[in-house]
Formats: sequence, C-alpha cells, structure tokens
Amino acid sequence: MDSPAWMFTKALSHRQKVCRLYKRCLREVDNWYGGDNLEVRFQKCIIRARFDANSQEIDTRKSQILLADGCRQLWEKRHFKPFRFALDPGGSSFDRERESPDEIVDSDQWTLAEKEQFPYYFNTREQRKKELLTHWAKIEKAWDAEIAAIQTELPKAKEISK
Repeated sequence: MDSPAWMFTKALSHRQKVCRLYKRCLREVDNWYGGDNLEVRFQKCIIRARFDANSQEIDTRKSQILLADGCRQLWEKRHFKPFRFALDPGGSSFDRERESPDEIVDSDQWTLAEKEQFPYYFNTREQRKKELLTHWAKIEKAWDAEIAAIQTELPKAKEISK
C-alpha cells in the first residue's frame, strides 16, 4: 500500500482490497500509456478481463493468493515516475495556494471608484464586521461577568467530619 499504516482505521474486506488493486492497476496503465488513448483503453480492457476471469472464485485461499500475486505484479511493473495530480502531495502545485489574510480586503488600496463598482460586497462586508464585533462584545461581557462572579465569591467552607 502507498499510504502510511496509521491512516487505516479498520480492516478492509477482500472485496475492498481487490477494488483498490484494480484501481491502482488502472492508474499504472495511465502512467505507462498516458498519451495514446487507444492503447490505454486496450490495456484497461485486458486488465478488466483478467479481473473478471477470477471474479467468481469461491475458494478463499486461492483468491487471497491471486490478490497477493496481483499486488506483486503491480509492484514489479510500477512506473519509474508515476503521475501525480497537481495539488496532491508530491505534485507540481502542492501547497501553492495559500489562504490570503483577511486584512488584504480591508486594506487602503481600494479606491473609492473601485468600492463603488462593488457596493453590495463592501456594504455586506462592513455589516458582517459590525455583527462580528457586537457578537464578540457579548461574549466578552459574559466572560467578564463569569470572572467577576468567580473573583467575588468566597470559597465554600469545608466541613470537618469527626
């Protein structure tokens, strides 16, 4: 398996293992024959036929041996430089899109003309900021009241049992 062991939280059934092996096989075909769509389709049909030939196997030992053999063959025939999606770990654009801080929208770079072009956005933004400030003011008042209650109460006397 390509994923670390700590990511798996439950045991997989035989069917799930076979499905994952099938998907990895199809990905390997894409790695090896990526540009030629006709050859890719032909190889995927061959893989599907190999899986379908053993799909009705009822002997569990033989099916486990077939699964292990398929994993071994996949490992032996893996591509030297597998395809990675751009935003996946190891991809060309991984971790490039950073969340921009909220201060960028509130900066003084917006001219009055630009703000007039998008009045709904800027008015809604100002309204949401006011709502957020009032919400935090309520929370701070509740905290202040709770702290004041804690600080003004005397500790309860302990009962001494004899």
